[in-house]
Amino acid sequence: MHFGVIGAPIAHSQSPQLFAEFWAEHPWRDRLSYTKQHVAPDALEDFLGSTSWAGFNVTLPHKQRILPFLHALTPTAKAMGAVNTVVRTAHGWMGHNTDADGFWGMLAGRSDLDALKARPVLVLGNGGSARAVVHALASRGFRGQLACRQAQGGFPWPEVRYSDLPAAPQGLVVQCTPLGMAPQDEDMPPLPAWEHGQVALAVDLVYQPSETLFMRHMAELGAETASGAAMLRHQAKKAWDYWAEVLNIPHI
Repeated sequence: MHFGVIGAPIAHSQSPQLFAEFWAEHPWRDRLSYTKQHVAPDALEDFLGSTSWAGFNVTLPHKQRILPFLHALTPTAKAMGAVNTVVRTAHGWMGHNTDADGFWGMLAGRSDLDALKARPVLVLGNGGSARAVVHALASRGFRGQLACRQAQGGFPWPEVRYSDLPAAPQGLVVQCTPLGMAPQDEDMPPLPAWEHGQVALAVDLVYQPSETLFMRHMAELGAETASGAAMLRHQAKKAWDYWAEVLNIPHI
């Protein structure tokens, strides 16, 4: 039974290593495999019609592009308007989203959650990953806004152009764009001219490199920083649980 991850680019993905770890002691380990495949945006529909995979993960730039080609969405995916996990069913492809659970898994054990919640959140970007982050936070009572180049709509928080962002104090800043991902690792979104100490925690969902330009910049401003590596692991485990349930595979 084969699974995988699609995206463009996809070379950076660590998902095959993660699933190999998950399946190392699984009773079906000799029957399960996982690979990554580059799928260009204009080849997405052809991929869905031709692949024999039982399920797959979805990364940039397909999390929203894939929606019209799916037979159905779970309530979670509908609420977020983005998909990162797909499974084959008797009726067609079913889309799900584990990114919100993955992101919240990074934060859930923190001792300062109440302090972070008391201050505004700034999300950089308004793509599929940003929708998951906002869903995870807004559903738990956090408040904030998104910075973007062009508003997309459909968020419970306002969208603001990067150029209009004030240098206001933030409890949490989450970088949800692909800027800074290797090999273009000297990029980051436009940021306000924050002073030292104005941001408590800065999270970059990019996980390769492990320390991005955004993270270095925020650390210089006195913020605690974290990469998306922990989120990747949490959301991948949730994806596997979902596949196992739908496809009647024994859980680990």
